[in-house]
Amino acid sequence: KDTRTSASRADEYIRNFLEGESLPSAENELALHQQFLPGITLAEVNKLAKEWFPEQNRLVVVTAPQKAGLVMPDEAKLSAVIKAVPTKELKPYVDTVASATLLETPPAPGAIAKTAVKESVGVTEWELSNGVKVVLKPTTFKADEILFRATSPGGTSLVSDADFVTANAASQVIAAGGLGKFSATDLRKMMAGKVAGANPFIGELEEGLNGSAARKDLETMFQLIYLRFTQPRADAEVFKAMTGQMKTMLANQAAAPQYSFFEAFNLARYQNHPRRRMTNAAMIDEWNLDKSLAFYRDRFADASDFTFVFVGSFDLATIKPLVERYLGALPSLKRKETWKDIGVRLPTGVIEKRVEKGVEPKSQAALVFSGTLEYNATQRVALSAMAEILGTKLLETIREELGGTYSINASPSFQKNPAPEYSVTIQFGCAPERTDDLIQRVLQEVEKLKAEGPTEKQLQVQKEKMMQSYEASTQQNGYWLNQLTGKYQNNEDPAELLGVPEFYKKLDATAIQQAAKKYLNTANLIKVTLFPEKK
Repeated sequence: KDTRTSASRADEYIRNFLEGESLPSAENELALHQQFLPGITLAEVNKLAKEWFPEQNRLVVVTAPQKAGLVMPDEAKLSAVIKAVPTKELKPYVDTVASATLLETPPAPGAIAKTAVKESVGVTEWELSNGVKVVLKPTTFKADEILFRATSPGGTSLVSDADFVTANAASQVIAAGGLGKFSATDLRKMMAGKVAGANPFIGELEEGLNGSAARKDLETMFQLIYLRFTQPRADAEVFKAMTGQMKTMLANQAAAPQYSFFEAFNLARYQNHPRRRMTNAAMIDEWNLDKSLAFYRDRFADASDFTFVFVGSFDLATIKPLVERYLGALPSLKRKETWKDIGVRLPTGVIEKRVEKGVEPKSQAALVFSGTLEYNATQRVALSAMAEILGTKLLETIREELGGTYSINASPSFQKNPAPEYSVTIQFGCAPERTDDLIQRVLQEVEKLKAEGPTEKQLQVQKEKMMQSYEASTQQNGYWLNQLTGKYQNNEDPAELLGVPEFYKKLDATAIQQAAKKYLNTANLIKVTLFPEKK
C-alpha cells in the first residue's frame, strides 16, 4: 500500500463514482484475494474462456499498410485459420529457466579505496579499488524505489563517420539480444516477479546504464549491471527480426507529412551534419551486428572512468557489500579518454525552409533562436525563466486571443559540451491560411518582450512557478539522480544545487529583458513551415 501511485488511487475513485465499484482498504483487498484465489479451479477458468470467446458473433479486424504488392486475406482464408486453431494439439508449457540463476558464480569483490562525504546534500562518495566512482544519496521520498545511472565519457564521438550508424545502434541492438546465457525471452522469464533493471545506452559523448530496483531485488540489479559490462549478448535471429521491423516502421513513417517537416527542421538546425540525419529505412542496411557488439564491448571494457549515482530508499550498510562485490569486480583498464568534438554546431544567420507535403489542411511552424551561451547558473536560470514567460504569453495571445492554435510553447535547451550553446524553439500547428500571420504575431511578441520586458505580474507568477517546481522536484528521487549525474559529469560541486532558490529570488524584470535581447536574436533564426501540397 505504501508504494501505490496517486494515479492508481485516482482511478479507483473514478470507478467508484462512475460504476459504483467499492473502495476497500489495501488490507481488506489483500484479504479478499487471499480468501478467493485458492478456490479458483482450472475447470472454472476454462469454462469462463468458452463463455467469453464463443464461436458465434465473432468480429475479425485486419489492418495493414496500403502499399503495392500486398495481398490481403479474404473472408474464407480468415475463417479457415480461425476454425483450424481449436484442432491444434497444444503441448503444456515447459519453463526451461525457472530453476536457473542469473549469475551462477558471484565475482570476487573489490574494495572501497577512498571515501568522502558531502553533508550539505546528503551525498557519500566512494572510489573503488578498480577506479570506479560511486555517488550515493539515501532518501525517504518513496518507500521502495532505488534509481541509478552510470556514465563514462566517450560515446559514438570516438568512431568514424563511416561506422557511426552501426555504433549508434549498438546499445539497442545488443540489449535486444538478451544477457549472458539468456536470450531476451528467457531473461524476461527470469525477471518475472522481480523489480529490477539495468539498461545500456551509448550517446554521442558518453555511454552508460540506467536502472532501478525495489529493495528486495537490489542485488539482482547489481548482477544485471555486472553482466551488462562483462557478458553482453548478440542474437542474430533477433537482429534480423529487429532490422526488418525497423525498415517497415521507418518506411511507413517516411510517408507522413510530419516526417518531411522534421527532416527539413533537422537539416536546417544541424547544417546537414552526417551524424544528425533522421534515421530512415536505408540506414538500417548499414547496421552490422558484429561491429555493434565490438563497439559495445569496447565502450564497457573499462569501468575505471565510470561514475555510478544511486538515489533512493537504501542505506549505506546494505548497499556497501553489493557495491564492493559487483562494481568493485568490473573490468578496469585505467584508460585515460574523453569524448571527441565532432564539430556539430547550431547555424548562424537566417534560414527558412518551406515543406509542402500531404493533402490535409494542416500546417506546422517551428522557429528556433540559437547561439553561444555563457554557461553558468545565472544565465541558465534567466534563459529558462524568459522562455517560460514568453511561452505563457504566446499561449494567451495565439491560442486564447486569436484562436490560432491549440498548443504553442517556447522550449529552451542548453548544453555545456562539446561547446556551450543554447536554443529556444517555438512550435505550433494551425490552419495553412493563417500560418504566415501567426508567425508574424509570434515575432511581434518576441520583440515586445525584448523592448519592454515582463510585467511585474508575469515576473512574480513565473518566480512562484519555479519555486513550486523546485520544492516539488527536490522531493523526488529522479530529480536528484538527474542533477547529481550532471554535476559529477561537469566536475561541479553538488552543493550548488542547494543555491538554486537564491537565483530565483534574484530574478528581476531587467534580467528577463536582457535575456530576451540576448537569446531571442532574430539575426540567428531558423524558420521551418509545413504546408499541404498545392492542388
